[in-house]
Amino acid sequence: MFFIGIFGVENKNKEIKILDNISCKICKGTVTGKLIKNYNFFHFFFIPLFKWNETYYVKCTGCKSLYTISKDKGKAIENGENIEITYLDLQEVNIQYNSNDYFRENRCLRCGREIDSNFTYCPHCGERSK
Repeated sequence: MFFIGIFGVENKNKEIKILDNISCKICKGTVTGKLIKNYNFFHFFFIPLFKWNETYYVKCTGCKSLYTISKDKGKAIENGENIEITYLDLQEVNIQYNSNDYFRENRCLRCGREIDSNFTYCPHCGERSK
């Protein structure tokens, strides 16, 4: 009997939940956000066997800013607990240096608005983008 094993390591993003009443540092207001879990996993025949390097992100639905939150709070929300995310829980991620395509967007680091990748300066606030 001939047996070929298919296995590998992959990275995955999973949208967990829509969160209300997030205090976005860029929007300077209360908005909704998406809780996203990013992790690596090992699979055998497309069956995930184990996960590691779990990170939880909150993405503002208004300005598309990206923040990390603690793993404890992320797991608690994923498990259905009623946990509040405060302004202090959100740690801003510099999306310009994030290598994950799911999060990559051309945004001005000053005003947070989306800009074309060919622009040297933000057309909204004038900040140098390159």
